[in-house]
Amino acid sequence: MPVVDVHTHCAPRPRDDLFGVAEALRGVPVGKNAVTNYRGLPAVAYHDMTDFELQQDVCAKAGITGRVISNPFAAEVITAISRKPAIDVVKFINDNTAAVVARANSNWGLGTLNPLDASHIAEGERCLGSLGFKGLLITSSWHGQFIDGAAAFAFWEWAQSRNVPVFIHPPRVPIGHEQQMDQYKLDELVGRPFDTAMALARMILSGLFDRYPGLKIAVAHMGGGLLPVIGRLDFGWRLGCEGMPERAVIRCKQRPSDYLAKLYVDTMGFWAPHVREAVEVFGVDRVMLGTDYGPVPIDPAEHIDIVNGLAISAPDKDKILWRNAERFFNLNGIA
Repeated sequence: MPVVDVHTHCAPRPRDDLFGVAEALRGVPVGKNAVTNYRGLPAVAYHDMTDFELQQDVCAKAGITGRVISNPFAAEVITAISRKPAIDVVKFINDNTAAVVARANSNWGLGTLNPLDASHIAEGERCLGSLGFKGLLITSSWHGQFIDGAAAFAFWEWAQSRNVPVFIHPPRVPIGHEQQMDQYKLDELVGRPFDTAMALARMILSGLFDRYPGLKIAVAHMGGGLLPVIGRLDFGWRLGCEGMPERAVIRCKQRPSDYLAKLYVDTMGFWAPHVREAVEVFGVDRVMLGTDYGPVPIDPAEHIDIVNGLAISAPDKDKILWRNAERFFNLNGIA
């Protein structure tokens, strides 16, 4: 039986000539891994992220037969610290991702770009065309700016018109990172899910989904921190905004929770109750297996076991394990 992981990352090791920023990204060696400290946020860069053959072996042993590979942080981080034009960095990252994907015909790739820069749309076309990517990964914020405002409208209009599968993933440095998130890995464990939640809340409340109702969006980490706050978005909408300044007015036409029906999510989270909630809220047709393997080197079999432990039918488990991914990303011939 096919099993497709839609949320897996792999990247080459930083090179000395990587736009003059490789040294800043490489970190301090600790055994096989390295400890980085980008913007004062300590993190372990696990060697699995750059070892493609190890990834293939681990995933095969877990029962994964195909992977959708992306590189979530590189473009947003490197463009923030390099003097090179952002589009050159983005093209470099996409070329590297395409080269990684090409190493095994069982895998597919996602390109990336800055959705706040309309000039990057041409790179999006290259990703879907000559690079053969099955969609795009974009970060939920880009250099601290979220993706619901007018600067992103050209991207969303293009993505809707081209029916582009868009996978939203949090950035390396999330919202609230200045608030003591350099402790206990809080930037990764708490900050990133709520960067995703902030982005999705803004997309809903701003009326972005009313403006572009045909978007094809999947969200990492079961929607990040969105589900715990969606009821609060609902009561804010129900109470209204009379008398508030224009910037504070909620603009969505429907109850915010209604827009959840427009989203897909993956299963990454390592907590069966949350996976059960995701299936209940989003529906079994909109949940896909995702492991975050590579940067999160925990056996992907744990995620498969959670899906297989759900109290749903075998055909519905197949939807989560591969059929929904086949449909969302237009993956042909995987059965």
